[in-house]
Amino acid sequence: MRPLEEVIRGAPAPEKEDVMPIMVAYRHSSAGRDALRVGARLARSRGTKLYIVSVIPREVEHDTFAPPSASYDRFVFDQMGGWLAEAASLVAGDIELHTEIEVSDSEEQGILDAAHRLHAEVIVLGTATGGLLGRFTLGSVSNALLHSSDVPVTLAPDDAREVAQDAPISRVTVAVGDLGGNRTLFDTAAFIASRRGIPVRLLTLATVDPGRGSAAADRARTQAVQTLGTAAVSSLPHDLDITTRVEVAGRIDQAVEQVDWDPAEIVLIGSSRLAQARSMFLGSTAAKLVRTLSVPMIVVPRDDVMRTGAADASGAAPTATDERGGER
Repeated sequence: MRPLEEVIRGAPAPEKEDVMPIMVAYRHSSAGRDALRVGARLARSRGTKLYIVSVIPREVEHDTFAPPSASYDRFVFDQMGGWLAEAASLVAGDIELHTEIEVSDSEEQGILDAAHRLHAEVIVLGTATGGLLGRFTLGSVSNALLHSSDVPVTLAPDDAREVAQDAPISRVTVAVGDLGGNRTLFDTAAFIASRRGIPVRLLTLATVDPGRGSAAADRARTQAVQTLGTAAVSSLPHDLDITTRVEVAGRIDQAVEQVDWDPAEIVLIGSSRLAQARSMFLGSTAAKLVRTLSVPMIVVPRDDVMRTGAADASGAAPTATDERGGER
């Protein structure tokens, strides 16, 4: 870990690299260890650096009713430094690792400031305790970031630390909406999957009122299959192993239950179209997914709307195989 004095002064930002690092926003808790495990697995899958960052809000750094104390500052930073050193000891030695302390007006702002300074590709967060086992419960910091961040946010579910640190990412599942997703969503899928040849699954969960009958469900399924086929051809590298899956149910949580999930996979969710360009806003459907899934997920900020019909960079169109059999 860097010397404490350097942390207090603030170190210069590292130069931006071709493969940007993974940043874990760390708290000394079980949720922090969940985030650390997911962050380490992401860093290993990409062969990139891992930064573990803890934020000290300024209202904690100095009590407003007492004058600043150098000894108290030293205590706070030493305690945080000890927790970061303990966290670093939990990461396998084959990952290039750095620890940082960020002082900011708020925890969420400090996390974003650190992510920008470090040129982080994604921010990894643990989730609040109190939810169903293995599910997500959003705390105030994660909820704020999911509605404002311009950097992808990865949420680590409860007990993510139970997945082996050297367990490869088994699959990248991309949750694709009725309009086909956004450009950054597919770029992030390629970013994660390309280096290690990880399979990519394009998934649409459609909701149809059961009272409308099977014909309405069939129409929703047909439309979703067509959307996924277009997404596979126009938005992902041709050499990826791509499958598609469509599930139709009366509610999102019912559709989620119909899908097979691997604890070692990662799910990508796009931001709402209501979000400003290059920023994040969690829509109602995505929010339901966040609260229903039990595997790590990355929420990707809005960028350009996907351009259907664009040619693959290699000139060859990829094919996507439906999990139920047959090409789409």
